[in-house]
Amino acid sequence: MNSLDPRAILTDWLAGSYVRADGLPVAGHAWDEDTVYRYTTALSAWPVHRPGQAPHDQSWFRYIGDRVWHFEAKDIKNWAAGLTNQDGSEISDSARGRAASAVLSFYAHCENALGATFTKLPPRAWLIGRVAPTNRPVLSREQMEALRSAADGYRGPMPERARLAVYLALAGLRPGQVIGLSLLQIQRDNQNQPTWRLPAKNNAASAVAAPIPLPAVWVLDDYLPVRTWKTPHSTESCGPVLVSRLGRGLDHVTYTRLIRNVASTHKYLAEHAATLPPPDVIARSPSPLT
Repeated sequence: MNSLDPRAILTDWLAGSYVRADGLPVAGHAWDEDTVYRYTTALSAWPVHRPGQAPHDQSWFRYIGDRVWHFEAKDIKNWAAGLTNQDGSEISDSARGRAASAVLSFYAHCENALGATFTKLPPRAWLIGRVAPTNRPVLSREQMEALRSAADGYRGPMPERARLAVYLALAGLRPGQVIGLSLLQIQRDNQNQPTWRLPAKNNAASAVAAPIPLPAVWVLDDYLPVRTWKTPHSTESCGPVLVSRLGRGLDHVTYTRLIRNVASTHKYLAEHAATLPPPDVIARSPSPLT
């Protein structure tokens, strides 16, 4: 690893394209712009402009320097403790936690995909302490039931795809998991209750198997026969589950718009469909599928 450029690895990882340690090229989905910005800032370019002082870079790569492949857990902890906003003001605990998570995710990617070995990566809580929980918004159970009803009755363009897009969010999948979900991650060993291997949050090669709620299984089976796969972007047996008419995987903007279009057809949600919370809020709301 000593000869590898960490910035090049970061760029390829965030672009969803890299070469594994065994020489196998991997081409996944690209990260959304917000994640690319946050991870690039924390790891590679975090400029600070304090009044009366020369600008400097407080990113992790600049901080750790030549020890980028030989760091200790306390290095990440000390780095996170000294972070500030770009204007030099005090940073929030949640922002400090996101920065530490970016570093941990990067090294987890290097371990899982590139075969690197490090001392055991510490938990985020050890690096920054316990962050006070925030009151994150969620949809009510009635709103979730209305969204499911809207999906079941949707008669707009590609209705089977729209219905499945909503059901994946109702099943608790985060937007990145929905967009990145491929047919190869659907395991049919148990036809009564198949599982999907959901990609880890850090977009690494590792994944966790979880049962698919039966209502989502039925909606998935309704969609697959009409899935608009087209080479070279997708095929009948592989590629993204949710695809466009051209066979390409969806992006975050299209996925969000799709869910809001479905919501707009329900009288209980129509008035607020344009400002419906993003899919990640739906994913952590009480699921009507369980």
